[in-house]
Amino acid sequence: MTERSFTGQITLDGPSGTGKSSVARGVARRLGAAYLDTGAMYRAATVAVLDSGVNLDDEVAVARAVSEAAIRVGTNARREMVTVDGVDVRDRIRGAEVTRAVSPVSAVPDVRRRLVSQQRELVGQAEAVVVEGRDIGTVVLPDATLKIYLTAAPEVRAQRRAGQLGVSDPDKIAALAQDLRRRDEYDSTRADSPLRPAADAVVVDSTELDREAVIDKIVQLALSAVPTGSSR
Repeated sequence: MTERSFTGQITLDGPSGTGKSSVARGVARRLGAAYLDTGAMYRAATVAVLDSGVNLDDEVAVARAVSEAAIRVGTNARREMVTVDGVDVRDRIRGAEVTRAVSPVSAVPDVRRRLVSQQRELVGQAEAVVVEGRDIGTVVLPDATLKIYLTAAPEVRAQRRAGQLGVSDPDKIAALAQDLRRRDEYDSTRADSPLRPAADAVVVDSTELDREAVIDKIVQLALSAVPTGSSR
């Protein structure tokens, strides 16, 4: 079923492992909206940096590698598209190598400025859009129609991430939980665009909610935020 009475921008921020991507896609489909995964964009940028062979500690070189790459991320909620220099990297961006490197790449101010500009350009082309990431409501789209901050207990997030990766070994799941905590700490304390809820965001805790329940909640919040037939 598709709800088509929403016009505007929904931001969906939060830490890794909360189900942001699947929830954001589901909300976009229900509302007939475009969908933008900004995390995929930063991961694609990380692919470009890794392939360039530069040192991750060299911010100038990292920014140059990203600026020289053609990074494309689609906005169709039903069909994922992520390319770097014309090469499909949808599978690669979810791998361990990229996951380990994405936080330091994302923390480089010049990288963030470049990708935020690209994100705003894509958003501007859509009448209705759901955008997910870590600083969308606070930095990228501070005037969005509805801002959601999705969170969940670290242990639950680790279990969900393990399910996505097909991991069942308890030690590996514990390692995933530790990695999630490490990335949360890194992203919430970085100087440029730290991970935090926007002051006017609705915090949704998905610890005890399944995906469909979270989607239902956000869709109802969206339809309440903008009366039928209105726009902003």
